[in-house]
Amino acid sequence: MSLLFSVANASFVSSVSKQLTTNWISIGAVAPELPNNLIGFGQSFEVKGHLVARQATRALDLIRRAWGWYQNSPWGTASTMIEGYLADGTFGYRSTTGYGSYSYTSHAHGWSTGPVDALTSYIVGLQISSPGGATWTLAPQFGDLTRAAAGFTTPKGKFSASWNMIPNGYELRWSFPGGTVGTIVLPTEEGIQPTIRGSLRAGPGVTWQGKGGWDNKQKVFVVQDWASDGNEAVIQVLRSG
Repeated sequence: MSLLFSVANASFVSSVSKQLTTNWISIGAVAPELPNNLIGFGQSFEVKGHLVARQATRALDLIRRAWGWYQNSPWGTASTMIEGYLADGTFGYRSTTGYGSYSYTSHAHGWSTGPVDALTSYIVGLQISSPGGATWTLAPQFGDLTRAAAGFTTPKGKFSASWNMIPNGYELRWSFPGGTVGTIVLPTEEGIQPTIRGSLRAGPGVTWQGKGGWDNKQKVFVVQDWASDGNEAVIQVLRSG
């Protein structure tokens, strides 16, 4: 929670993310407050916390351990998300701490669907920041993936974005409703400003060429106040040199 809501001191973010893995077992993260139990709701917060800490590979690892395990379990539904389970892989979540029966555990639990939003909002990096999506952010993270795509519709219209790895960099595509304005955060190699090719242009009030946007600490290049015209934009971000 301290990672997800940016409560942790910036100097401790990386170590907090790493320390959380001490609760991991092969099928997810055991809840310290409820020993021997693994909870989809709590693990969802942890996944997003790792992503806020820009530890995408770690977040994806937890998704595969917990949600991947259940989706592939011969005793699961193969399509929904379970409320919780025990460290031995049985479905007796809270059976000795309130529920009293294995049959009480939900196998279609909305509160356990955190990875669905995490993959959209952090891996593809598509988030709206005001009602309807009048303003938005596009900030992809890659981890160990080679491509990702996501989208949704609001009263403003359809938002969609995707990225895929290419030789020496990556390609990013997005299409947002006309009249909306946002911020694009492009991951880069630390200390190296990337070469950017394609239809990226300055939005209102932004000087794109030669100024601003470079954040060496976060390893990203930031373009602010991008004004969407409703058409698809495509760029390639390439390692310089």
